[in-house]
Amino acid sequence: MNIDDHLQNIREHYNELSARLYQAEKLKDAVCIDKIGEVVRAARKTQGLTRKALCDLSGVSYSTLNKIEAGSCLVRLDIVMKIVNTLGMNLWIG
Repeated sequence: MNIDDHLQNIREHYNELSARLYQAEKLKDAVCIDKIGEVVRAARKTQGLTRKALCDLSGVSYSTLNKIEAGSCLVRLDIVMKIVNTLGMNLWIG
């Protein structure tokens, strides 16, 4: 194997590690789905929103938001997405 082949292998390995680091950095604040209620509540309070205000902005009912913040996992994904998007957050599934 010549020097150019070695350099190419090093570049490929570097690019792979850089991509993995980028993914890890993006997911550093990731939490398990059973913690979504805590995260939503904290983000809502940080932004100075009442439950009613978040419901008005997201179009989600008050009772549904209460269920989410209480930790219920029996909520449709599209509803969680509305709340998360309204709060300016990202939802990663995987």
